[in-house]
Amino acid sequence: MKPESPLRTAWKRLLTPEWLMTAMGVVWLTGFPFWQDGSYSHITRAKWVGMLILLAVTAVGTMCALALRMRQGKTLRWGWPQAAGLVYFALVALSAVYGSWTDHAGADGKLTVIWGAHRYEGLLTQLCYGAIFLCMSLTRVNLRWLLTGMADALLVSCAVTALQYAGVNVLGLFPENTGILTHYEFQGLIGNIDMVTGYVSLAVPALMAGYVRQGRVLWLVSALGGVLLILCMQVQSGLIMLMAVLFLLVLLALRRPALRWRTGLLLGLILLLVSVRLLLGLPWLDGTAQLTFPHAASWLKLLPALMGAVLIALSAAVLRRCPGKALRRRWIALIAALVLLAGLALAAFAPIPPGNGLWELQEILHGRIQDSFGSERIGVWRLTLEMSREHLLLGTGPDTFLYAMDDYMARTGQSLTQHFDNPHNLFLAVLANNGLPAMLIFIGLLALALITALRRLGRDECVLPLLLAVTGYLLQGMFTFSICLVTPMFYAMLGMLTAQCALPPTRKE
Repeated sequence: MKPESPLRTAWKRLLTPEWLMTAMGVVWLTGFPFWQDGSYSHITRAKWVGMLILLAVTAVGTMCALALRMRQGKTLRWGWPQAAGLVYFALVALSAVYGSWTDHAGADGKLTVIWGAHRYEGLLTQLCYGAIFLCMSLTRVNLRWLLTGMADALLVSCAVTALQYAGVNVLGLFPENTGILTHYEFQGLIGNIDMVTGYVSLAVPALMAGYVRQGRVLWLVSALGGVLLILCMQVQSGLIMLMAVLFLLVLLALRRPALRWRTGLLLGLILLLVSVRLLLGLPWLDGTAQLTFPHAASWLKLLPALMGAVLIALSAAVLRRCPGKALRRRWIALIAALVLLAGLALAAFAPIPPGNGLWELQEILHGRIQDSFGSERIGVWRLTLEMSREHLLLGTGPDTFLYAMDDYMARTGQSLTQHFDNPHNLFLAVLANNGLPAMLIFIGLLALALITALRRLGRDECVLPLLLAVTGYLLQGMFTFSICLVTPMFYAMLGMLTAQCALPPTRKE
């Protein structure tokens, strides 16, 4: 019998459900960040078109993967997260039919609930999100290739941003007579820094977790590039996400001694980057005439680097050889509670000068809440909760918040200095646009996925990068909004997390 050619053998190995869905995952987490048409001025429209095209590709790939599964005699496995997802998007569709602002049309005459207001977040886009989630939740992916693709994409995005900092208009993204000096809010390949923060909140936690587990240098370098980008953008939601994810990694390392030395090394390197950022003078944030390094050097700015060097040395010399024993869960829970209580006590009673985020947090802890806190996020959250009482069942309809809130403030005689077209909170946006039942089901969907992943983590650590990626995105999502620049990647990641937890592994990862 004639032996099979090596090319045919390799093709048969690649033509499997796992590899097909890995390719789809790479399409979303590696290819989608690069999709743009060469200008920030209409990048949202470009990403929206790209989402539609890549969803069509994903649908074809998913059907092929399912056909291969049936040929292998494997049945389709659905779980509670997929069921919750179907119910949630069905409620979104109902809000588009029966919401209180469903008959509103934009300047172009198109219904807002179908096409969206300014951000393309209408029913059509919402259903695309649901299709992405369901497609990616059906078959596991190979995380090594997925994380490698994410690392490459993030490194390129960081390189583009670095060139922009140096005054180079890469790909002509800045329109004529604009640039990083005039519009620093736009950076990299995603657009606005709030959206870039959403992207790195998916990529950086996944890559950090992947490095802590497997020690791949590419993942570490890319994650550090993303961390430096977070530090340079100084978006508070990104900084909160970074601190929270690092805290979770430390808690996990207390439970898993084998992860301790890489976790310590990662923390040490991040402390070095903190010093780099403190010494880097950015004209649009630090008031320097040009990009300078070092800027106003002092021993205080070098202190994080010194602490990082000590931590790196201890991790390499001590923790790598003698990681110690695993702590019990109750001790880890006690440590986490004590750290959180100490942090809250410090924020509540430490002498903090007024005018920054920590001072606002201190005022909130003392019950002195003002609408202006958090760039008026507190104000728009309060108004959103008030307005939502009038449309509690099915909301105002997808992406109608702008018009409903303007109407509500006019009727109640309230105002904010900024004009909000969304409440800058993922959950409150669902409450306002789609109603309380939709928000509860949305929270249930996320809770099912995360709790299932935590249970799976004990016997399958491959779930960790996806779990931290979804967690990181949701943490920053408490202060930002859904948009087709980033949200398709989140639903793809959520779908892969669901598949990772629902199906047994098909190969050693």
